[in-house]
Amino acid sequence: MRPTTPAALLRAVVVGVALVVLAGCTTTGSDEGTRSAGQEGYVGVRGNLTQIAPADRVELPVVSGTSLDGKPLSTADFRGQVLVINVWGSWCAPCRAEAPALKGASEATKGRAQFLGITTRDNDPAQARAFVRAFDIGYPSIYDPDGKALLQFSGTLPPSAIPSTLIVDAQGRLAARVLGEISQLTLVTMIDQVAAE
Repeated sequence: MRPTTPAALLRAVVVGVALVVLAGCTTTGSDEGTRSAGQEGYVGVRGNLTQIAPADRVELPVVSGTSLDGKPLSTADFRGQVLVINVWGSWCAPCRAEAPALKGASEATKGRAQFLGITTRDNDPAQARAFVRAFDIGYPSIYDPDGKALLQFSGTLPPSAIPSTLIVDAQGRLAARVLGEISQLTLVTMIDQVAAE
């Protein structure tokens, strides 16, 4: 029997918790996803967690745009700190379901991580701003109605995987990706792992 270090035990527990939580937070339907009624062009995805070891990480491209209040906003603004990027839309039911978890995680990891939203396929910015107000979201979002900003993540994010969450390390490299809804516990745990590196 091999000795188990506290770090190895913690990693095993974190991965186990993440898998259980994600299994409970997925959309229903086939493994390829499901189309939600009344959400044209939206394809739901099953929860899918990918964590990347530091030695295998690649730098993400800089994504820039305009915030929901009309100011310039870029992922480069947050280089040097852990960045959590959440892709969402006000029209997306799973995005509404996970919004409280994102808000809670952003508050729980304040000082260890910066959150940034990218709202996509919201043709009217007023709807996206109403979503932010309704869920009391305190972090900024890039307004990306036509999905052009998301094209920068080609190869990293499937364009129809909404919601999606990326955790980017302080060097601007992708450390973790979740396709589908995420829980506060899973998100905080992954942020803490990346921040402690």
